[in-house]
Amino acid sequence: MKDIKECEEYLLNIPKFKKKTLLSDTKRFYELLGSPGENIKKIHVAGTNGKGSTCFYISRILKAHGLKAGLFTSPHLVSMKERFVFDGELITDEEFIEIFNKVKSRCEMFDDEERAAMHPSFFEFLFLMFMEWMNKKKADVVVLETGLGGMLDATNIFERPDVCVICSVGMDHTKELGNTVESIAGQKAGIIKENVPLVLWDNGEAVNNVIVKKAREKHSKVFMLKEKNIKDFACDEKHIAFSLDYEYDNLKFVHDLSVWLPTPALYQRINSSLALLTSKVFLKDAFEEKKALEVLKEGYFHGRFEEVERGFFVDGAHNEDAVLRLLESVGTLKGKKVIIFGACKDKDYEKMLKLIADSKHFDTIILTNIDSARAVDSKTMREALGDTDCEVIVTDSLREAIDKSKTFDAAVYIAGSLYLVGEAVSIFQAHK
Repeated sequence: MKDIKECEEYLLNIPKFKKKTLLSDTKRFYELLGSPGENIKKIHVAGTNGKGSTCFYISRILKAHGLKAGLFTSPHLVSMKERFVFDGELITDEEFIEIFNKVKSRCEMFDDEERAAMHPSFFEFLFLMFMEWMNKKKADVVVLETGLGGMLDATNIFERPDVCVICSVGMDHTKELGNTVESIAGQKAGIIKENVPLVLWDNGEAVNNVIVKKAREKHSKVFMLKEKNIKDFACDEKHIAFSLDYEYDNLKFVHDLSVWLPTPALYQRINSSLALLTSKVFLKDAFEEKKALEVLKEGYFHGRFEEVERGFFVDGAHNEDAVLRLLESVGTLKGKKVIIFGACKDKDYEKMLKLIADSKHFDTIILTNIDSARAVDSKTMREALGDTDCEVIVTDSLREAIDKSKTFDAAVYIAGSLYLVGEAVSIFQAHK
């Protein structure tokens, strides 16, 4: 194929009738490609919330230390190219087409009958493309975000990553991962490898027990980051600042780190701190605090409390824990606030809406439909919300919701789904 739109169309229409591939199948696809990037150093990151931001921060810190770092994240908001980053830059159209065609040609080596059954899934195909690209770029290290869970995720084919990371763990994707936090934690713990250090956020006793037990079985040294390590902080509408203190055995920061981030999102204290600790574990004595802190001042992860237009903020919060983190940040900011909310049917939108209404942070809640077959109807959400002190407006589309929100003299927050955030980003980009 010669056009990136054709490549994306093919990927979006990968046959749904094929059998579900196993991790062993992913390994087979990878070996069929020649195991590209097998010897590149790897940092593997799992978690329910925060893993994309954590990966982003890690890659920036490693780049600041002179390493050629690749970054593989999901999902994308507008373009599939967002999933492919090397040395801080997105993949080009030409590179995307080239590696797409190489992976596709390898898939065609199966016979007709086997091809229908053994074709890589959408996520596997993109992951294989990424590793092929990293091999071509001669990356020093790749930072890999799991797509779903951990144990059975396509990114979990490597036996010896250099560091594993597990971020915040909570209730999400219960159909695939289990309906208890312990079962979800077990799936995330599946990325832990023999004698590979693990950086872990303190998720509370129920989750920690599962993950630490697995780490002990794998002789994996655990570096657990706790709330008490993240100390005094200040915030305003543009940034947050806090201090980070960590000491475990022989691993410690020489001084309490004074961290400054160009975002009002308080939850990024956790993700940036995990990234600093992970980089310290990975780089060991080569880690330079000044370089790490300087680079964190320069950027933020796309779609996470991002101001896409003056007074309009998008945030990818799409489950209970993420909404709680979003509300924590919104509660620190002054002035009138409006939220535009849309969600998918497989998410606990009733609970998220209740949290939003009970927070009392918003004068108006605007419910809207997402342009996706997975979306829950805005009228259904209105019924689920029930009585509330907030003004509630029901709209049929995000464009209508945005137009409605502009009639209020208020900051507008768009949340509930990454699909919604992607749609919002596209709308605002089109207006620029």
